[in-house]
Amino acid sequence: MIDHRIREGISKTIVIETKPSHAYVTDRSTIDYLLSTPALISMIIDGSCELLHELIPDEYITVGYKIELSHINPTVIGERITIKITVSRIEGNRIFLHIVGNDSAGVICQGEYER
Repeated sequence: MIDHRIREGISKTIVIETKPSHAYVTDRSTIDYLLSTPALISMIIDGSCELLHELIPDEYITVGYKIELSHINPTVIGERITIKITVSRIEGNRIFLHIVGNDSAGVICQGEYER
């Protein structure tokens, strides 16, 4: 087991102003005025890396294993969102994170992420 500083209860809050690149646009479908679930998941992964990687030795990384996310409410592009990522438990080399995202209207997402 590696020596790290990851502890239950530590958290990171990230604030992001959504922009057009966060919308859902493909060759087959476009919803260009709402935050997409893939963009939201990407933000959660980035925030999780920012939280955890500064707490482990430089020669190590964490990798995602499983994410379960409910994208509950839509967010209009241009709106600011806040995502709080909290270490809920640690089991050996597995780290479990609790995720809650909000915009000005309230909760937009919640879930669990295992790294």
